[in-house]
Amino acid sequence: MTRRPGKAREPVTRVVVGHANPDFDAYAAMVAATKLYPGSKAVFLGSQNANVREFHNLHEEFLEFVDLKQLDVSAVRQVIMVDTRDPDRIGEMGRVVRTPGVEVIVYDHHPHSEGDLVAPADHSMNVGASTSILVHQIRDRAVALTPLEASVMLLGIHEDTGSLTYPSTTPYDADAVAFLMAAGADIEVLNRFMSRTLTVVQRELLDVLLETLELWDIHGHQIAVGTAVATEYVDSASVLTHYICEDLGYRVAVAIIAMPDRLHVVGRSRLPEVDIGAVLKHLGGGGHPQAASTALKGAHIPDIVARLREALELEVSAPLKARDIMTSPVRVVTPEMTMAEAGRLMATWGHGGLPVSEDGRLVGLVTRKDVDKAVRHGLDHAPLTGFMARDPITIGPDVDLASLEGLLGRSGIGRVPVVEGDQILGIVTRKDLLRAEHGAAYMDRGVAQQRSAASHRFMASFEQLVPTDVRDAVRALGALADEQGLRAHVVGGFVRDMLLGRPNLDVDIVIEGDGLAFAEHAAKVLGYRIRVHHRFGTAVLVASKTLHLDITSARTEYYTRPGALPTVERSSLRQDLFRRDFSINAMAACISPGCFGVIVDPFGGLADLEHGIVRCLHSLSFVEDPTRVLRAVRFERRYGFAIDGSTEALLRQAVVLGMLEEVSGARIREEMLDILDEELAAEVLRRLEEFGALETLVPEGIDRARVLDEVGRVAAGLPEISGRFPHPVRRQAALTTPLAASASRASAERWARRLRLGREYSAAALLIVERREVVVRLLKDGRKMLDSRLYFLLQPLPDVAIVYLWAVGERLARERIERYLDVLAGVRIAVSGDDLTALGMKPGPGYSAILAQALADRLDGRAVGRAAELSNLRRLARPRRAT
Repeated sequence: MTRRPGKAREPVTRVVVGHANPDFDAYAAMVAATKLYPGSKAVFLGSQNANVREFHNLHEEFLEFVDLKQLDVSAVRQVIMVDTRDPDRIGEMGRVVRTPGVEVIVYDHHPHSEGDLVAPADHSMNVGASTSILVHQIRDRAVALTPLEASVMLLGIHEDTGSLTYPSTTPYDADAVAFLMAAGADIEVLNRFMSRTLTVVQRELLDVLLETLELWDIHGHQIAVGTAVATEYVDSASVLTHYICEDLGYRVAVAIIAMPDRLHVVGRSRLPEVDIGAVLKHLGGGGHPQAASTALKGAHIPDIVARLREALELEVSAPLKARDIMTSPVRVVTPEMTMAEAGRLMATWGHGGLPVSEDGRLVGLVTRKDVDKAVRHGLDHAPLTGFMARDPITIGPDVDLASLEGLLGRSGIGRVPVVEGDQILGIVTRKDLLRAEHGAAYMDRGVAQQRSAASHRFMASFEQLVPTDVRDAVRALGALADEQGLRAHVVGGFVRDMLLGRPNLDVDIVIEGDGLAFAEHAAKVLGYRIRVHHRFGTAVLVASKTLHLDITSARTEYYTRPGALPTVERSSLRQDLFRRDFSINAMAACISPGCFGVIVDPFGGLADLEHGIVRCLHSLSFVEDPTRVLRAVRFERRYGFAIDGSTEALLRQAVVLGMLEEVSGARIREEMLDILDEELAAEVLRRLEEFGALETLVPEGIDRARVLDEVGRVAAGLPEISGRFPHPVRRQAALTTPLAASASRASAERWARRLRLGREYSAAALLIVERREVVVRLLKDGRKMLDSRLYFLLQPLPDVAIVYLWAVGERLARERIERYLDVLAGVRIAVSGDDLTALGMKPGPGYSAILAQALADRLDGRAVGRAAELSNLRRLARPRRAT
């Protein structure tokens, strides 16, 4: 029997790769990426982590992995890098990602470092685990997972977040964990492969590390450093540093272990001041602030110990001390004051206790409890000396926070004076300590109060700034949604402006459910007309000529390429808000009757409104939709806000990478017109020029400094000159003209075609480009100009072109334009073509020339009034009749 030749295997063109020597986060992120990118294969570069290696050996055939040796790297066209952005950490694949024409997509949770790859499609986020980022996309795209796949992803998140206990852990990671557990992740798999039971060899090595353990004082922090030599390779050295930290209680530990092939350095940190990833980067390693490692060939323990100390000295910041968090100068009372007086001062200042000072020396401490006790016994008139604590516990200014926490915890006191000698320097309270350790919001009831205050602001603006018919329609739709068992919210700019107390009638309503079905039902019940846009899953309810309401399902979006229109999928309200451009636009207000006005703010929009910040929601924001570059600057100038630092860095990167060039001209045109409609349009354009983005809006080769100057002149002059025209001059059209006025004809025409500008916006600009030089020269010519010549110079020009000439003109040019508008433009002759016919002249082309000359004579005062103009008409028509 002959065997048929097998079908040739298709080359792998889409590859997923994590860093060499992967931990479970990198491994799980690779598995997750193969789910998001169909047809992709993950490359396992081998791991020294015994648990990862064992898991891979057991499950490899059930997951989408490929052996690097069997991979034709020349066929690879797309690489998805996970848990790293450093090409040097992905072995042979590092050469592939640097190859021109290979598309690179990145998912990483580590801070950006020098040497990292800059990829246009970078989904990196500052969260606890890289796997979390991919899991959220899996959830949002409704990608099905097997229990095995969910289990390995759960392993990845648990390992890199310390089972959600590391300081870098975020609610985003916890959300991913909850989703994976609901998807069937097996906790027993977690227990099995997260196990840190030591082998006999590992136990022996740990004993050596403990025997050599040294405690280094680095800027006030204790760093536990142990060294050991192993005669053979020992699996999972990282487990040993975990034991030193978790079981022995050290907050930072580093193990330096020499093995036959390499010297291994593994670090763990539980202190925010000690970024162990940054420390080990000095030794050629990598990781994140809580865990990092490196493996060095040809290195020796004494040299590495010295280099480690140098790196720690450079990277570790000194711990906070009492002097850094104390309140100073401190309010004090004197011994002769009465308890009643001390109580009033505590109430006035909001303090629970006060030091008692005599001649600048601390002599006691009196608390609110002491005052209450005196009042109960009718002794509030007594001096403090009878109630104060005479030997209060004190601390020096250099006591660290760990010692201070222990003192307050053991003693049960709520405040402790900070003294030097017998002088009071300040006072530290429990609140000061907890805020320093956990952040200002740790005990802040203001977060809830902020939401409540925001709801009140929204309701007040809604009642005061929104017309009655709009309010009634919004409430009716909220009630109708409630009847259907749906939750309805107004979202985006409407919510933002209500919170800022600014009018806005652009009402967008999101339905958590089938928005189109709801819109169709609402149209029938409320008698509205409806327009449906099936591609985007949106509908517009038309209540009247002036009242339109946009209805959509809560949805998420993803972009197939930069600048493209988004692909839309049904999702949650949170994901609907996450797809938006900036945090200040990513808020919602409930309009259902039971929660009307309650603000939903999952991404910190309220805080950014309060602090005046424009902040994008994720690192890929400007790549997904580059027009956000233009909107960020527009919102910044409109509200007097500031673009935050990380958002500005991403914005500049998008401009440098040419992302705006990927956007269609029609979309750029709409953003441009929105900018020109802003009160501070010139400032917006000036800021765009700072970012290098103005060239997107103007013809190529134009002098952009001149554009900025002329836009500013037109914007400033428009309110003054527009009243001289018989009809309102549209601001957008008027400000479009200076964008191209000084360009060449060919460049201006290409600009108009690229942006698909209609005649309303392009006609005046192109006419000015063609005639500007001649018209400006004549307008500023100091010689006398006949009114007729001035009239026929300006009459063919559109109003917006005349606005431009007046705004950029000198004094004489302005005076002439004003005379034209105020006096000449309204002049009409008292004769017509009927008079020429009555004079015996046959109708024809000559009529126009004769009537034009008649108008010129009228303008110049040579023939004014019906009789004089008719006589002049006979004179002008005589040669024509003769011929």
